[in-house]
Amino acid sequence: MKKICTMMMLSIMAVMGAEAEETTLWEGDWYVTWNGTGGHNEWGAYNEVPTLNQDITPYMVTGATINIYLKINDMQDDSGSVYHKAQFDNWDWESLPGLSPVEFSADKVVTIDVTDELAAALNKGFRIHGHGFNVVKVTLGDNQSAIDDLDAAVLWAGEQVIDGWGANAMVINNENNAFPTFVEKLTKACNLYFLMDNTNSGDFRIAGGWGDWGNTSYPSDGYNHMKADADNVVKVALTEDFVQKAFVEQGGIAFWGNGGFTIKRIATTREAAITGTTTGINSIAVNEQQKDNRYYNLNGQVVAKPTRGLYIHNGKKFVIK
Repeated sequence: MKKICTMMMLSIMAVMGAEAEETTLWEGDWYVTWNGTGGHNEWGAYNEVPTLNQDITPYMVTGATINIYLKINDMQDDSGSVYHKAQFDNWDWESLPGLSPVEFSADKVVTIDVTDELAAALNKGFRIHGHGFNVVKVTLGDNQSAIDDLDAAVLWAGEQVIDGWGANAMVINNENNAFPTFVEKLTKACNLYFLMDNTNSGDFRIAGGWGDWGNTSYPSDGYNHMKADADNVVKVALTEDFVQKAFVEQGGIAFWGNGGFTIKRIATTREAAITGTTTGINSIAVNEQQKDNRYYNLNGQVVAKPTRGLYIHNGKKFVIK
């Protein structure tokens, strides 16, 4: 009887341990410092390490729990002092609601419970700065799952320059050959992989269908100053909420931004983006940008009665004097 009870207790403990297991979103060893001599260094800003913001930002939604593991180091600041302090901002250096600076003297785990207010502020990205520590891991809280890759498929292949805040953009809607493939494949939260050229200074944005970008931009301020990995691949995780809004409410998905980079292939796995290998669909090229005769400002918003200024009209810059 005692043996049976012991086995039951061990089984219960195992189940409890499994339920408490965290999902790792990112793991590495990234130092953070305010030392001007050694070079200011921060985690997450401008995607200085490829995929940091791409891997973390999609999970910064209301109700989520994010755990950030910090390891102290002995780096001195400009005055020779050693201390450990972390601060949390978005890309515009705006403080984030509910996230006060943290001072610590030993390795620390910072747990962030994402509220509605915080989720809205995180539309402009997420960064950690401060001094005297390394970011070593970021995880999801209990009972939360990471976004998985879909089966390998190439959704689009060709050469599409992204530049001019919409002057050169790719819009996938029912007027494009690739639209049925996107609709068939993108039915839930998923990762997209972009094979690109010249991404080091690009500002890449993803949104719902042409003309309504402000309603579904994801994230709202784009993947600013993105950098591709060593194979020129940029990974973007799409939440189920975004996929539904883009294709159900907005009728498509738009890739736009600035910087003159070129999209060469869009796929559902990293390998498919690099090699073009799929599990049952062929590469599909889209039509040229459709003409809708509407005017857009440089934020991608429809302007019903344009006055003087610079607009985007039928995919090209248009000046009204």
